[in-house]
Amino acid sequence: MYLFESWKESFLFLKPKNLKLLGLVTLRTLRDSYRFFIPAILLYILFDSNLWGLFGITIPVFDTIQKILLVNMLFIFVLIARPSVKRKSRDYFLDYIFYFVIWLCVTLLLYQVFDMVIFPLEIFFLLFFLDSRLGIKNFFLCILRAIKMFLFNLPFIIVIFILPYYFVFTYISKFPVLFKYINIILLLGYICLFTNFYVKRLHDQFRIYFEV
Repeated sequence: MYLFESWKESFLFLKPKNLKLLGLVTLRTLRDSYRFFIPAILLYILFDSNLWGLFGITIPVFDTIQKILLVNMLFIFVLIARPSVKRKSRDYFLDYIFYFVIWLCVTLLLYQVFDMVIFPLEIFFLLFFLDSRLGIKNFFLCILRAIKMFLFNLPFIIVIFILPYYFVFTYISKFPVLFKYINIILLLGYICLFTNFYVKRLHDQFRIYFEV
């Protein structure tokens, strides 16, 4: 029963007033974080096989490296976008080095199954993961909490992400050279959006994700 009530609540985020507020917060997050995003994007560009192809250099493994990089860039981008009382300096990032190692190991094993349809689920998992203590039990609890947040807010996710991204993806995929970079820009925006959405829904639905 609460599932349908939660879906109703998630639709309220689509009201112009609420959507405008969420959009403004997302733009602020992008503004505050862009200087951290740029180095990771430049690294991604470095392994672009199409770019090297312009110089007559063919390195097929770069396509695989780019896909792995993209999945692991999600970790970096979420770490950058998430709110924190700590200053986002070198020490902040070093605090999460073991989280990154775990994420890296998981993505190296499972990167083939990552798909854009479950992109919000990945973001929610990373946010729960970064907000938790390291441990096997907590790792799987974070997966469960991410699934709950995905399912309990599915209407919002479908309307704000899956449908728009599907149509944009269908169009820009016709231009493979530009596709990768337009894709990254879109993902950056959605990472910031879902990060702010996570903060709000975690506050509103705390009992769903954590037993009290």
